Parts: sequence; structure tokens; C-alpha cells
Amino acid sequence: MKSYTYELPEQDRLLSLIRENLLKIGEEWREIADYMLQGHVEYKPLRSNPMRSGTQFIYQRARLNLTLYFPEKIFNRFMGWMDSEKVEILKAVAQASLSKRSGYDVYEFKIHGIISDS
Repeated sequence: MKSYTYELPEQDRLLSLIRENLLKIGEEWREIADYMLQGHVEYKPLRSNPMRSGTQFIYQRARLNLTLYFPEKIFNRFMGWMDSEKVEILKAVAQASLSKRSGYDVYEFKIHGIISDS
């Protein structure tokens, strides 16, 4: 994997921050917030165009594809409760949970279910 000067928080830390931020939004998000700690995060940074010689360097924030995975039962609960507006709110909360210093903007945001044997 290519090394970036950008910083992304550990998965558990990000999920914990998302949970805290959801709880600040309002009581209706409590159940979803409580599920956050059972999730798994996948980061897929998108590479910025390398600097070409002769062009002025412009600091750009990098784009980040962010996928949250949850056990199937929780995922099904999400799908029953969420609509496109709530997905956008969750994406905004995920973005707000990344520090500005991380250098990343959430580009593509997805939630997936995982089938577990337990």
C-alpha cells in the first residue's frame, strides 16, 4: 500500500467518535449509535494526481472511500430504519469524526452487512 502523509484513526477510534457524534444529534440516533461499536471499518484512500513538474503545488484534500460493515442482523435493522437523508447524515457524521488534519474527505460512503457464523 502506498504511504500517505495523511492520518486516519484506528477503526475502533473512528467508530467510537461516530457513536459520540450521533448521540449529540438526538435521541432518535441512539440505537444506531449503540450499534457502531459492533462495526468494522474499511478505508480506501483514492490517490491524488501526482504533482507534475512545472506546475504550482496546491494542497488538496484526498478523497476517501469509507465502508462500514455490520453483522447481518444489525445491517437489516439499519436498512429498515434508514432512508437516503439519514444515510447522508451518517456520512456527514463520519466526515466530522475524521479530524481536519487527516487530510481526507469522505467521497463514497457505504454500509454493508456481513454474514457471520455465530
